[in-house]
Amino acid sequence: MNKVSTEIAGMTPGMVFFPSDLAKVGTKSSQVLKVLERETKAGTILRLAQGVYYYPKADDKYGLGIIYPSYEEVAERIAERDKVIIVPTGAYALNKLGFSTQVPMNLVYMTDGTSKTIKMSNGYSIKFIHTTQKNLAYKNRLLQMLVFALKDIGKENITEEQEARVRTLLQNTPLEQIRDDLGLMPAWIKDLILKQYEQQIF
Repeated sequence: MNKVSTEIAGMTPGMVFFPSDLAKVGTKSSQVLKVLERETKAGTILRLAQGVYYYPKADDKYGLGIIYPSYEEVAERIAERDKVIIVPTGAYALNKLGFSTQVPMNLVYMTDGTSKTIKMSNGYSIKFIHTTQKNLAYKNRLLQMLVFALKDIGKENITEEQEARVRTLLQNTPLEQIRDDLGLMPAWIKDLILKQYEQQIF
């Protein structure tokens, strides 16, 4: 067994990894890719997307086979590798925050990194869209994602039910905790959020 195969065999089951994670063994990238191809064909690892691999974890309790990582886990690992910030947006943010029950096939994130699309082997995709630092400067991560979701809905389309959802999302977040973030958001979203606090439903 060569160094790359040994490194793979020592991974924790359930780990999403990249060829760059194996560079530390001192093997040329071309050789790493050959080993990855061989290990994939042997079923030792799974190829989730180009340059994205998975050391499978099995469900020993119920015998359901391989437990696949969520697309969110894959996105977070990519962000960790690239040392960038990512925030859910679009239909994904709406679903994640409970504004929509529709589960999107494609996850979309705003990032301070490079715009790119990761096409998964099963037809799904993870898209990263570069945005300004201001959009990612929020201290409160829930509020940050909420702002992206509200932008996607649009000022003229906000319903009373959606406003109620905003109140629910913020019910455990004191106004003082988000005061510094208010200046970062569009005026109409700021007014909408402050309105929920003023109604004193909490």
